[in-house]
Amino acid sequence: MMKSQLSLSASNLRDLDIMSKSDPMAVVYAKKKSGIREELEEVGRTEVIMNNLNPMWIQKINVAFQFEVVQPLVIRVYDVDTKYHNLSTKMLDLKYQDFIGEANCVLSEIMTHRSRSVNLKLHGKNGHDVGNLGSITVHAEETIASKMAVEMRLRCSNLDNKDCFSKSDPFLRISRVVEAGSPIPICKTEVVNNNLDPVWKPLCIICSNM
Repeated sequence: MMKSQLSLSASNLRDLDIMSKSDPMAVVYAKKKSGIREELEEVGRTEVIMNNLNPMWIQKINVAFQFEVVQPLVIRVYDVDTKYHNLSTKMLDLKYQDFIGEANCVLSEIMTHRSRSVNLKLHGKNGHDVGNLGSITVHAEETIASKMAVEMRLRCSNLDNKDCFSKSDPFLRISRVVEAGSPIPICKTEVVNNNLDPVWKPLCIICSNM
């Protein structure tokens, strides 16, 4: 058995909001048999990313890869209603969130792929084709028990102002470069409002001790 983490990103999600863009969250399920029935067991959830149809989620999903065992996964993407944004994602009742689409794969497909990444087209529940809902990319990495923590202090100066009537509200996202495929986001700073010379709070990054 191998412990691994799944990193998720999506592109061209269908927009379910009227005045803004969707606020997507992804939920990963393991499909398991209970007698003659198949049931979905929730494995984990990402964070909610505000106002974004091309999200790159930072929250990783921990899974145990079992060799020679078929492990079907279902990944569902939801648009989280604004009134629930202050709640922990674990507390969200999914029946009150707008379903965007889902994708299916087998964990071994990801783990044995050269890049350990797969890109999946989103469809309606139970495989129904309801037009273009976007796609989701799943990347898997083996987790290593021996790790070290690095604290980073970050600041910028003289940033280009992107706002018209105020100053930009900057944040930084840090990604890890992988051998094949796109960089994987691992953390981000808080947003510093109305500031072109931001100083962010210290970040603690867990690194593999190779």
